[in-house]
Amino acid sequence: MREMCLRSLWTAGYNALGVSNGQEALDQIRSDSFDAFVTDLRMPQVSGLDACRVARELDPDLAIIVITGYGTMESAIEALKLGVFEFLLKPFSPDELTDTVERALFKQQLARENARLNALIPLYDLSRVFVSSVDMAVVPRHVVRIARQEVDADSASLMLLNSAGELTIHAAEGLPPEVVANTRRRADEGVAGYVLSTRQPLILQGDVKKDPRFGPFEREIEVASAISVPVIHKDQVLGVLNVAKTREDTPFTEADMELLSVLASQAAVAIENARLFQETQDAYRRLAELDHLKSEFISIAAHELRAPLAILLAYASLIQDEATGSMRDHLTQVVESAMQLKSIIDEMVSLRRIDTGNAQVSLTDVSVVASVETVLRELRPLAERKSLRISTDFSDDLPTVFADEQVFYLILTNLLSNAIKFTSAEGAIHISAYRDGENVVVAVSDTGNGIPQEDLERIFERFYQVEKSLRREHGGIGLGLAIAREMVDLIDGKVWVESQLNRGSTFYISLPCTREGRA
Repeated sequence: MREMCLRSLWTAGYNALGVSNGQEALDQIRSDSFDAFVTDLRMPQVSGLDACRVARELDPDLAIIVITGYGTMESAIEALKLGVFEFLLKPFSPDELTDTVERALFKQQLARENARLNALIPLYDLSRVFVSSVDMAVVPRHVVRIARQEVDADSASLMLLNSAGELTIHAAEGLPPEVVANTRRRADEGVAGYVLSTRQPLILQGDVKKDPRFGPFEREIEVASAISVPVIHKDQVLGVLNVAKTREDTPFTEADMELLSVLASQAAVAIENARLFQETQDAYRRLAELDHLKSEFISIAAHELRAPLAILLAYASLIQDEATGSMRDHLTQVVESAMQLKSIIDEMVSLRRIDTGNAQVSLTDVSVVASVETVLRELRPLAERKSLRISTDFSDDLPTVFADEQVFYLILTNLLSNAIKFTSAEGAIHISAYRDGENVVVAVSDTGNGIPQEDLERIFERFYQVEKSLRREHGGIGLGLAIAREMVDLIDGKVWVESQLNRGSTFYISLPCTREGRA
């Protein structure tokens, strides 16, 4: 009968192999891969049911077909428990044999497709978890929970490489707490180390503890079947995902391994994202600490410098009024230098107030013309020493703006000081103001060297200066424009700049008109 079955299967196009007893069949299944296993219930050496049981352990996906001419209800039930796909009753024809094999393989294919479809559900759930969580303490637990649940494992663990190149358990279910806490393995040790080094998933069935890749740690745990898959992100191995069963009746299948491989791929992305997020958060925390230290330094330095500087300015001004000749010229330079230092300290104090939220504003009607004239009176002497020409142009119907008068004054002072500082001797500065819808725009133009296009977006950043620090020709610490922008934000305005190299720059402030001005 064996020869008749082989000829029938060969004729139907199947690559069939025949053996004379159950033990030889099992030896072939151990050494090679088959899609189907056709066996008689009555077999020498190993019975058909025993052969089916061992074959199912060796290959859970194998399509098993049982041939029988006799039997009891008990043997039929036992065969069904073992996952037999089809029964073939004696006597049978060659066509009946090939039809039965075809049906069994079709059922096998359906089972595989069904497993793949079922795998989409946990992967979708896992994707939702990964999208919603970037916590490195949470993501590994979700991975282990879903892995154990979807392959019906008794235990699951996620081992990740640490900075020392060792595998440690970051999350686990079904394992003793002492095992989770104390497990630390080299990257080439045990089953996990083997999977890590080969970068290939591994499924173990049967008497797995005899496998030489099992280390002392694995042998301490009761295992009937196990799967380990590598967790890889962009060609970098992050760790290993492990699942195990202690029950011998329901071993893992190839579909389980495929599911865990896809799960591990998604887990790798989520773990790496969580790590990057954690590193970013740590960097932000360090930056916040440094920013706090900087603010504290500014506050202390400004406080310690203001008192002695005020005394210096007071006495120098008194002596300057009474001095004559060269002594008066020298004292003038002292007073001007002290005023420059006072300006820097004022900028530092303004910055501190903005950072701490103590920059109080009181919005009211403010005259643009009056504010510009006040600033010009104070800064015109600096412009005259460089022989700068200053001109103004205000439209006749210019309304008042809704702003804080002191804040607006400081903004204008910073912009005009900046123009005076960066305009070469005998250059020109022009201040204009005009209405633009429900806003008033104030423009401060100069004939300085201009600003490169790549620096336009950064000149309003704190401490940023276009000139290189070691070759700077102008004073200041790069806070004036940053303070101007942040103070404009305080009064609901806008500030921007337009510039051309070697032709000059124009800084614009846009502020809302008062209600009367909008009518």
